[in-house]
Amino acid sequence: MHPNKLAVTLDDQSLTYSELLARVQHLTFVLINEKNVQPGDIVCQYVDRSIEMIIGIMSIMMSGAVYAPLSPSDPLDRLESLIHQVDAKLVLVNRMSHSYVSMLSVPIVNISEVIESQDSLDDAQIKQLSQVAVTSDSICHIVFTSGSTGIPKAVQIRHRNLMAYIETHVIQTNDIVLQLASSSFDTHLEEIDGALVRGAQLILLKPGGHFDFDYVTQTIHDKKVTYIGPVPSWMDALGKFLNENRHAQERVKAVRCWYPGGKEKKELNV
Repeated sequence: MHPNKLAVTLDDQSLTYSELLARVQHLTFVLINEKNVQPGDIVCQYVDRSIEMIIGIMSIMMSGAVYAPLSPSDPLDRLESLIHQVDAKLVLVNRMSHSYVSMLSVPIVNISEVIESQDSLDDAQIKQLSQVAVTSDSICHIVFTSGSTGIPKAVQIRHRNLMAYIETHVIQTNDIVLQLASSSFDTHLEEIDGALVRGAQLILLKPGGHFDFDYVTQTIHDKKVTYIGPVPSWMDALGKFLNENRHAQERVKAVRCWYPGGKEKKELNV
């Protein structure tokens, strides 16, 4: 993998693999050495779709901690309940989300502030990160159920489970992958890790942008997206939009693989 290859892009923002790694390592070092995050600790993240979201996810995993995403659409009392249910060590936020959760009774780390310092790690510090003890049986991720039948439950996912699911995807190194799933759904991690593990390029949409189909299709065209793994209901809604807006159909012609609901589909029905 070339370090100067684009790793993640959101509209006019982008990071190469080298730039992404440097920011992830820096935040990870802060989590371990300044916030005393240990393997197995649960770290929540309250960040909407953004490049900081990616940096946060990667840093939590690099530290050996357990990634527990919080939904930006949840009210404050639910967030507080979920944070205490899993006994979170801290919550990662960014500049956009910091003010909303600043009153929570849990330590807060602002990703935006940490990565803006741009401090580079020396060889000894990088070596420390490589010595974090994580196995395939370690818990990597917690996803919260909707709580529709009562109190939301925290479901644990191990590294081996995540990697096994990623292996079912057909993402290739030269793919440009559209990231669609909300952080409320475990599939967002499969999209993100599935792309980055294989050295593909990940394309993010602005928060709330996944149902603005004019924006979505223009992004697919402009960024030359080749791989999309939507849920079937989203794919149906996109198909309806394209049927009603024939001019937009050309924008999605370059997509080589649609992967709705975990099943490969070569073409979109319009």
